[in-house]
Amino acid sequence: MRPAMFAALSLLFSARLPALGFPVEIIESVDNSRVVAFLSEADIEQAINWVPFSGGPPLAIADALKAVRQQIAADPELSGAELTEISLRQIPHHEQHWHYLVKLQTRSGDRVIAHYFIVLLDGKVIRGLREPQAVK
Repeated sequence: MRPAMFAALSLLFSARLPALGFPVEIIESVDNSRVVAFLSEADIEQAINWVPFSGGPPLAIADALKAVRQQIAADPELSGAELTEISLRQIPHHEQHWHYLVKLQTRSGDRVIAHYFIVLLDGKVIRGLREPQAVK
């Protein structure tokens, strides 16, 4: 195939890539660990906007915890989970979109296991993943 034809076809098909809905990656730093969650652009756009200092967030902390409690009830791995932290954070590159970062912990014998959740301001809950520690 001619290089010019290949370039034209590449441009034609790559122009449609944003429509595929690649996820938005949220990386948060918690307790010297990196927590990653993947959101769809549609989830972010459907979530309620919030402008700080214009009033309280549209989803109260109690409502965010209620949404997480529903996740706990549906997942036996989270039985007995305790809340250790909740914070309100902005979604990177989305000025008026915020989320709660919720950290829970469970115990398995002597081990303490951390669990992370992102709660959008419309109440949608997304599980966060702790990145493995780099081996030094």
